Amino acid sequence: MGKAKKLGLAGAIFLIVSSLAGSGVIALPQQLAQTGSITLISFVLVTIGALFLTLVYVRAGTMFDDPSPTALATYVSPVLGAKSGFFYVYGNLISNVSILIAGLGYLEMFMPELENSFFLGITVIILIWVFILLSLRGVGIITKVVSITVTLLLISVIITAVGGWFDFDIAIFKSNWNVSGKPEGTAIMSGFAILIFAFVGVESVATNNALINNPKKIVPLATIIGFIIVAVIYIVSTTVIEGMFKAEEIQKAPASFALSMQHIFNSVYVGEAVSLIMAIACIASFLVWNLSSASAAKTSADNGFLPKAYSYTNKHGINSKGLIINGIIMTILEVILMLMGSNVAAAFNITVTLSVLLLLFPYFWSGIALVKKDIETGAGSISIRIIVAISSVFIISAFVSATLGELWLVIALVLVVMAVYSLMFAKKKI
Repeated sequence: MGKAKKLGLAGAIFLIVSSLAGSGVIALPQQLAQTGSITLISFVLVTIGALFLTLVYVRAGTMFDDPSPTALATYVSPVLGAKSGFFYVYGNLISNVSILIAGLGYLEMFMPELENSFFLGITVIILIWVFILLSLRGVGIITKVVSITVTLLLISVIITAVGGWFDFDIAIFKSNWNVSGKPEGTAIMSGFAILIFAFVGVESVATNNALINNPKKIVPLATIIGFIIVAVIYIVSTTVIEGMFKAEEIQKAPASFALSMQHIFNSVYVGEAVSLIMAIACIASFLVWNLSSASAAKTSADNGFLPKAYSYTNKHGINSKGLIINGIIMTILEVILMLMGSNVAAAFNITVTLSVLLLLFPYFWSGIALVKKDIETGAGSISIRIIVAISSVFIISAFVSATLGELWLVIALVLVVMAVYSLMFAKKKI
């Protein structure tokens, strides 16, 4: 029935920009305002670390036929591949739910019912299945929907990043420096979690390399270009907002960029329109992440680490059965959040933390795969060693920034995963 439609350089770049900016940027100012403008230092540090993590996938795109995190971990060790594949797939599924929750949070001003945990949960579940049905039609419909909404989002963010400087007040920026009351070192580290979540997705083109034309050439180029675009947008736009409004005002704003656009244009209607655009773009980015999760699951399934159903692709080249399985898992997760009575803020915080810490495992082993490949080929590349060393320090620092309770929860999940895989392998040997 014809070949699946593939993405060129522009489409691949937009895949990264949309997967990052669509879900990351709208939450940044409000989240960082809990600590203060001192998080600009956090931003610089995390951006440097994320850049080197990005370079891991840039180099992997030229060295491996499949540079996805699960494939790279499998290259290091089949056992690591099994565990990392599980962490990556299900870390992304948790992240997918948080994306929908964040987007719906910005719609509360239009739909107050979303403050109710039951109504919020039902809405999330409906969106999960609507978007899965859209995804089954192929990558074309995904890029069209996401391109339109994220383009509108980026226009709003760029206007803020440029026009906001006319209202930037250095005195306000200084007064917002550290409103958390924590020691400066602790305050700087406290911003790491949300910032790392904002950069999760730098590997989205590598993960979907089967959907890219000429991946050996396009994956590295699209990855680095997409990262640079998003990093500049992130830093400039969030910094200017921290100099436009008091931290308390940003913390209370339902949508920080709606607040800034309302201020720049002196119009409540512009603010409401931007809030709606931000919400739709964030929710639409779920389409990209959902596809990435299914593609990563297929890699693990192809290696025998997940059910073979994940390996199935339909006539559009989409992992349709994997999407259905993931939809069921995300639905169960949302039901649990509903039973916990979690509101938008609580549900978002717990899902973001869990997803980030789980995703750091396959990120770490991706770097080790590069070093192993370099050793086996005898290339002796110093640049690879430097890239992997710095990206590894970045990943480890993310664990350091987590609270003890968050770490214990992740450790418990890791133990359960190891136990499940041990039993799976034992069953296969009978």
